Amino acid sequence: MAGRKVLALTERQFAVLKVLWEHGPQTVRGLMEHLPRGDDQPYTTVLGLLQNMEKAGLVDHEKQGVTHLYRAAVSRREATGDLLSDFVARFFHGSAEQLILGLVDAQQLAPDELRAIEARLGGAGGTQANPDETNTNKRRRNKS
Repeated sequence: MAGRKVLALTERQFAVLKVLWEHGPQTVRGLMEHLPRGDDQPYTTVLGLLQNMEKAGLVDHEKQGVTHLYRAAVSRREATGDLLSDFVARFFHGSAEQLILGLVDAQQLAPDELRAIEARLGGAGGTQANPDETNTNKRRRNKS
């Protein structure tokens, strides 16, 4: 892993990638329709963001006539994996266990979520928590 560039994303870059992952390749105007505050931002601001992301290797484009069609150059799994690895390395000295214990201590990880993680790690069919249940549990914990 030595010499490997760490992927760092701003909130705006992540929003762009999320749109591209969910909706596929987009023109600048198409992307603006899906971004929060997209229509409120100048076209050139979004274009500049995409150009900087392209220089960083996060997106690439294909020319179609006079327009450019932008697509994610990194997968969601790659981006989240790199970001999580960096986060664990920087804040938990490389210990994923300390991260999980911190989530439990902060009541951000419900028992059913922990069981789902244990099942996945144990190879018990690779079951994953139901996203609807997970969101319900998080809302419940945030209210208390």
